[in-house]
Amino acid sequence: MGEATITYHGDPDASKRKIRGGWNRSGDMGHRDADGWLFFDFRAGGGIRRNGEFVSAGFVEKAIAELRGRGRRVRLRRAGHLGAPGESDVVAAVVAAPGVSIDPEELFAHCRSGLEANFVPTYLQVVDEIPKTASEKPLQSVLAAAFSPGAANIHTEASSTS
Repeated sequence: MGEATITYHGDPDASKRKIRGGWNRSGDMGHRDADGWLFFDFRAGGGIRRNGEFVSAGFVEKAIAELRGRGRRVRLRRAGHLGAPGESDVVAAVVAAPGVSIDPEELFAHCRSGLEANFVPTYLQVVDEIPKTASEKPLQSVLAAAFSPGAANIHTEASSTS
């Protein structure tokens, strides 16, 4: 039986970038602990690097989503406003649960108390919904296109305490 051809449907350029020698080079990075367990750490190229450290989106999303059980949906992404090569600001796009308003000052304080300093978002982008593809993957490009540091729905720690 011949070797199966692996391709990205309808995207030959992605296939050329990701599939080599029959192997899918996903960019998933992980590690194995002393007991042999495998752990997923992040996807190369998709991580958020801030002050030389990789920010774990999962930790930040969990901290915000669990703030007093309010059930907020969160999507973390990066914005290149820091100016240093490879460095990013952390932007948390947040959606309030029905009937709950978002208090940016409370959210920043909660993040400061439960996260490492580099993990605290630079910006909170309050949105009505997280746009998604048909397969429920968040559309980061739509959030990025709607992002402007001075917009009314964008908050920073300094703006939330003034």
